[in-house]
Amino acid sequence: HSWQRAMSILGGPLLEEADIEDLLRRYPGFKGTLPQDARLWTEAELEIFLASGGRQRPSLGQAGYTEADGKRQGAGQVCALLSKVRLQLAELKVDEATAEYIAYCRHRRLRSNFCSLPDVASCNPVQRAREIPEKLTSPVTVVPRRSRGGQEPAWKSWGLKFWKEHCSLEWCKVTARWPPHEQDTQGLDALSMQAGLIEYIEYMEAVEMADGSCLEDQSLAFPRVQVGDFYPFTGPAQSLFKQNWRDFTPPGVRDFTSRWCEIYGSIFEQDHEQQLAQFYRISFGVPGAVSRLHRENHGAHAWLSQLEGQRLFFLFSPEDAEAGRLYEEHGGFDESFAEGSFGYATSVSPVDVFFPSQKRHPLFAKVDAQVCLLGEGKSLVIPAGWWWFSVATQPSVTLHHMYWGLENRLGFVDAMWAPFESKKVSAEMRCDLRPGFTELRDTIAADDGCRSLDECVIVDGGR
Repeated sequence: HSWQRAMSILGGPLLEEADIEDLLRRYPGFKGTLPQDARLWTEAELEIFLASGGRQRPSLGQAGYTEADGKRQGAGQVCALLSKVRLQLAELKVDEATAEYIAYCRHRRLRSNFCSLPDVASCNPVQRAREIPEKLTSPVTVVPRRSRGGQEPAWKSWGLKFWKEHCSLEWCKVTARWPPHEQDTQGLDALSMQAGLIEYIEYMEAVEMADGSCLEDQSLAFPRVQVGDFYPFTGPAQSLFKQNWRDFTPPGVRDFTSRWCEIYGSIFEQDHEQQLAQFYRISFGVPGAVSRLHRENHGAHAWLSQLEGQRLFFLFSPEDAEAGRLYEEHGGFDESFAEGSFGYATSVSPVDVFFPSQKRHPLFAKVDAQVCLLGEGKSLVIPAGWWWFSVATQPSVTLHHMYWGLENRLGFVDAMWAPFESKKVSAEMRCDLRPGFTELRDTIAADDGCRSLDECVIVDGGR
């Protein structure tokens, strides 16, 4: 079977229960509990574990053994999350990594310039600027001015070490594909699990040490998963958000999201800062973690600021999508992945950007792509309607914000309404909410961005 071949790549076929029981009888002195992933070990590895009284576990890279006290010892670190992912792959009978990751491995191996796409009409660098132009029509990489003795904003030091210290015990959603789409229902596409953030950070460290070069023949031994939507600012990091969110925005960005969250909060009697915080998320990615080709939901603009590491982006214009060159696949609200308005994509593309199929996607050869290799401290601003694909080339931490301005303002209303499309929300509740959303839409449609909010905000109560 193909899945048995996959397990041999991971280190051998699954051990049968009878084999495990036989080994346990041979080592009656072992009084501990077998790890959940022991079925993935070879018989020799399990025997060494039992003979050592549970002190020696097999290494990730088959290069030796490590003590089971949880301390990291080079590339041989035993990683709990990696073991969980391997076990789930075995249960799903998955015999290959995602097509996107395999394509990236080959792209790195075969092409000297991995920032190029040789199979498209053109691939030019995203324009670079110190601040965003007044009329944003194409992506911009914002390169900050060097600080001359001044203090850098606090958030620029929020890398892996920071989040490990402040949010290590928080839960996060780990997925093989990001952002999820409602058609991700089978095999590796559907892989999703909850993990502690500390587990994911340890996984990042282990995989980067053992397979930082993204070798194709290691793609199942070190499967790539990522945290695309971590929301610390609505929970444990609320105070950090309140202190720092005004400093997040790249220079020149015209963002009215906070203003309209205040109007929303007034109508529905909600904390407007809590509403605003949900539009800021942190993503974590091991080298090779791919963000599929998609565009932002609800006609939003977006900016992404790189807090640590490096991430490669390819971007495609709305004109290419409208001409059918991106082969758009539509989806709706995804019950299984949604975090309010977020955590899923409604518009994705099946095209392999590195090795597009001339048979299935011939029009992709006509696209005009843009490329950005986003390094620490820089921001990428993406206008509404632009499509983007990314891959982490180093252990990556990114601050991601979707936002709206006067030109796409009604998308904000759609974003706030989206959670109420859930099947868990009754028709009666939706009916009760509609008048408030009508008022929200009318108020925002009439807002010129200059009037005092006192003229827009309901002061004496709401709905």
